[in-house]
Amino acid sequence: MKAIRIFLLILIIIGIVLLLTQKLWVPKLVNQILISEGFPDGKDIPSSQTGDKNIPISITTKDIKEENFSGTVPVISGTSILAVKMREYIDSLVLEFRNDANISVPSVKEEFGADSPIADYNISIDSEYIKGQKTESIATSVYTYTGGAHGSSSYKVMTTYISGDRILSLSDIVKQSEQKNFVEFVKKQLNDWRPDGEDVSPVFAEDINSLTFDSFENWSIDDQNLTIYFDQYAIGPGVLGAVPFPLSLSIIKNFLQ
Repeated sequence: MKAIRIFLLILIIIGIVLLLTQKLWVPKLVNQILISEGFPDGKDIPSSQTGDKNIPISITTKDIKEENFSGTVPVISGTSILAVKMREYIDSLVLEFRNDANISVPSVKEEFGADSPIADYNISIDSEYIKGQKTESIATSVYTYTGGAHGSSSYKVMTTYISGDRILSLSDIVKQSEQKNFVEFVKKQLNDWRPDGEDVSPVFAEDINSLTFDSFENWSIDDQNLTIYFDQYAIGPGVLGAVPFPLSLSIIKNFLQ
């Protein structure tokens, strides 16, 4: 009987210690389980909760195959605000696509058959980590197909200062006094753009002329370029797709903070 009491006392002490230290070990344990499982809707625990700001960003890819759609999604690890916010965006995007597919696809299958191409809903998401001298970014490209002749493509890009605690806007990088001039400069670069030595401009002049500073929502910066990302149809015909448009830092340095 005495041995049982001692054993129970030890268990109680262990339980109290685990309870008192749960803020230190529970977030890390949950985070590692989610990462090891490659769970697409899982979120890292923010660094403010883990107490560790040094877990670097890494990106792998996971295939998803559900009853009403398929695709690929990035699995982003890391504890920075950049990693956390991009995971939240991807999770929300996949959830929205899943809900739409679960509503739309069953009726399409019933009407046209399960093997019909228009019932083959697909979402393909790819993320790239980009690091500059002072900033780091995650550029996420998204392709979705929900029936019809072709799918659509877009970008979501987030940027922070390295070890920063907020997502930056382009106004943090481009001087406020130069923003109007910067827009005109980008417009000219786009109108003059001839990819692969083509003679004809691939963009629509009316789309370029309608661009404003707010149009440059998605951007990244590294040691060589400031890249602005345009969704499909934003600056030209659908065949152009989503466009990453790099601007050499050497030619835009006067616009920058």
